[in-house]
Amino acid sequence: MLGYFPTPYDDELLYSVIARYAKHTGMAGNQKAVVREVFSSSTATAVPDLPSHLNSLVKNLQLVWPISANTLCSTYTLAPFYFPFLSPQQAANIFRSMLSNSGGNIHTRSGIAANGIKQPVSFRYCPECMTEQLEKYGELYWCRIHQLPGLDFCLQHLCLLEHTSIDFHAREKHLFVAATDVPLNNTIRNRKVNQSESALYLRYEELLFAKQLNGFGVNRWATFYRGLATKYGLMRKSRVDHQEINQLLKKVWSGTRYETYFQDKNESYWLRDIFRKHRKSFHPLKHLLVTTALAPDMSVKQIFQKVQGYPDRPVEVSVIHTTISPSQNDICKQRTIWKKLVSEHPDVGVKVLRGMNRGGATYAWLYRHDRLWLRNNSPRRKASAIRHFSVDYQAWDSSNVAFLKSNYLTIKSHPNRQRLSKAKFIKGLPRSGSVDKHLSDLPETTKWLAAHEETVEDYQMYRLNNAYQYLVENNVVVKRWRLLRVARIRYELITPKIEAEILRLELKRR
Repeated sequence: MLGYFPTPYDDELLYSVIARYAKHTGMAGNQKAVVREVFSSSTATAVPDLPSHLNSLVKNLQLVWPISANTLCSTYTLAPFYFPFLSPQQAANIFRSMLSNSGGNIHTRSGIAANGIKQPVSFRYCPECMTEQLEKYGELYWCRIHQLPGLDFCLQHLCLLEHTSIDFHAREKHLFVAATDVPLNNTIRNRKVNQSESALYLRYEELLFAKQLNGFGVNRWATFYRGLATKYGLMRKSRVDHQEINQLLKKVWSGTRYETYFQDKNESYWLRDIFRKHRKSFHPLKHLLVTTALAPDMSVKQIFQKVQGYPDRPVEVSVIHTTISPSQNDICKQRTIWKKLVSEHPDVGVKVLRGMNRGGATYAWLYRHDRLWLRNNSPRRKASAIRHFSVDYQAWDSSNVAFLKSNYLTIKSHPNRQRLSKAKFIKGLPRSGSVDKHLSDLPETTKWLAAHEETVEDYQMYRLNNAYQYLVENNVVVKRWRLLRVARIRYELITPKIEAEILRLELKRR
């Protein structure tokens, strides 16, 4: 239970509040201790946008800051920027992961890792905002809106955001860096902002402060966009006029950095897909670009209210079919045509008969109205005795071993290489997908892989020796903790063999 925690500032990231806590308590130099104090866990990581372990944090804050996990997530993380555009189930699962102590797959499940729009590589700031923070509060903090993808300027001061040297997703998983501790550039780089960009920035703000943590799902958004096209006359009869929409949005975003999003004309062009039946979710920036251009009179809150009113799933329209039974005369007529085709071409199958004149129509009619008779009076399928492809496993086995031998030294000597696992070797082989399925037919390949694959322990030994070389080359004293840190070996994975190698390397340098 914490006895002290800083009061969050306007639009501050939770990451930033924890970083200030570490600085105020003098624990900034011991990040593992910060994590244990704040989250009651040694496995929690410093994630700026969608952190986990929120339930543990809320429990520890009850004495100094009684707050719910829902409020913490909606007000001090970037969840409100992403969640409304996910499915309800997807948003709920990610929210549960953020509350729990296992959030390793949050970014994968949210689509952030694969949506094609890159997140900021480092923390960003507005120099004017930082000056105002220092004057008002006496310290600096990280603003949420400055860390959002697709936004590179501050509307309040009409200047570009500056990048810091602190990675947004740092390799040091437990490191919370306070803005006060980062060297900042006070140079102001002014930026001209047109009316559309200004409106987009305000949409970003609205989206953050709407605090929407429920996902609306693809069907609701697809229905909304079709309704938007209908409302603004962007339809050709019953079809969406994609060309007109594309021209309209290109005109709105012309001359801005966002015009590049409207130049792709391939089959999977996102702007065309967003007005069709959604088969995937789209990045929030793409939603904002469309709604800012086509619905400037609607606020984000109004859009959400509109979207929420649509059904989560497509409405099934029941159709009453009237079945008219064919007459006996029609049945006889179609049977006669089919029997004639079969008798005139006794050596062919159904597929060929259907390709003949009247064969396809007759087959379809009988299949619909007289299926049992058709099945009993059609040519039987003949199994082909031709073996189309014969595999010479012995030759394939030999070629695999020859390929592996010729490339082994190159792969092994590659700097900073991955572990030489069986899967790694197979992946480099020609026809790698087939090799994995037929290892039982390739004994020499299997034998070579078993003899040369590297265990996790062997790979750790390799990394230890690399770490030793790195420390020696940089004239750094070889110590056990330095070897483990540079080699990226966790303490719980140290085996007796690894311990002996560490001792050998320490003694070697003395």
